[in-house]
Amino acid sequence: MDKSLQVSWIYDKIAEPYAREFLTPSEHIEKFLALLPENAKILDVGCGVGVDAHYMMSEGFQVTGIDLSKEMITLAEQKYPQIDFRNQDIRELDYREMAFDGIVASYSLIHIPKKDILELLKNFYLLLKHNGKIYISLQGGISGEIYVREPFKPDEELFLNIVTFQEIKKLLRKAGFSIVKNFERPSRSKVEFDFTKLFIIAKK
Repeated sequence: MDKSLQVSWIYDKIAEPYAREFLTPSEHIEKFLALLPENAKILDVGCGVGVDAHYMMSEGFQVTGIDLSKEMITLAEQKYPQIDFRNQDIRELDYREMAFDGIVASYSLIHIPKKDILELLKNFYLLLKHNGKIYISLQGGISGEIYVREPFKPDEELFLNIVTFQEIKKLLRKAGFSIVKNFERPSRSKVEFDFTKLFIIAKK
């Protein structure tokens, strides 16, 4: 079974409690937005229920949000009907090259197998305009592909791609990116996975 598709089925089941719990924009995303031009076009890959997309739109940016979970997209469309949301696999993007000024991948690459990450980052590179920026948040720790119990549905096990900072730094460099800023913090909530949180802003 495709690991990312299995993840989307689980997110379909937990979409409503997830939406009630996670109400604030991703950490450090304001630092990413500060690097973009006015009225920039942003692709939010793995947008979930649309919290980041709504925040970015409220800050004056043009946003398209995509997610593989149909229920997450349904909730996003209901809550923020003015935003363009699409039910789509982030590994199968069909936008033209240099279509966006920025890409946000907040805790979405964590559900993509390692073998697919480099190609995905290369596709992101092509979608960005010259000097475009990307924001990525990840689960950091001992590198590996594992299954963990989903906090909102403990009877389900969720696929996670755990990375080291050096690992993602190397992949970004191979894809053509250079890191502008990076941050990290430990897990601090029962509804978070118990891994270090990595936040990276990189440029084309």
